Amino acid sequence: MRQPLQHRSSASAEAMLGATLALLQDGGLGAVTVAAVAQRAGTSNGALYHRFGDRQGLLRAAQERALDAIEAETAAAFVAADAEPDDAVALRLLAGAALRIFTDHRPALRAFLVEAQGDTVLEQRSQVSVHRLATTVTGWLRSRAGASQEQAEASWRIIYAIAVSQSLFDDAQVSPAPLGTEALGDALAAAVGAIVRG
Repeated sequence: MRQPLQHRSSASAEAMLGATLALLQDGGLGAVTVAAVAQRAGTSNGALYHRFGDRQGLLRAAQERALDAIEAETAAAFVAADAEPDDAVALRLLAGAALRIFTDHRPALRAFLVEAQGDTVLEQRSQVSVHRLATTVTGWLRSRAGASQEQAEASWRIIYAIAVSQSLFDDAQVSPAPLGTEALGDALAAAVGAIVRG
């Protein structure tokens, strides 16, 4: 028995988005071609054009998927931090979560924050997401940790700089001495804590 058309169309779109995100992981934006996505998704070029319009439409949909996931994981991390009564522990939880999110979404961050420079549409959507994250982080630091606006903004910029660095480089490219994620998270939490305490 054949699946209903709407279900097949939805499954095909999901397969194409999954293929796009996998290609981003394999080779960045340059690896995402209509033919490569169609082949990897087991669909036709025509199906991709029908569903997304063109490569740009597909990239916008993949970007939306990736950035929505990052925002959702960030929101969940803040829920967990809010449940922790100790401010220092909550800050360490958030720093660790941030590093996990940066690592888990490295290909999308690299593609949409760095490689997409010059593509106005992709840049604008990335900026919306970055600003949402900035507002979430700075708002939490101000309300929970008593940071001033300036302290919260400085802290966000340090966090964001690490996110961009991790999207571009493996740890071995940054230093010959390895640094584990937990140690980096603790150091990030300590740095933000020092800024907030002034």
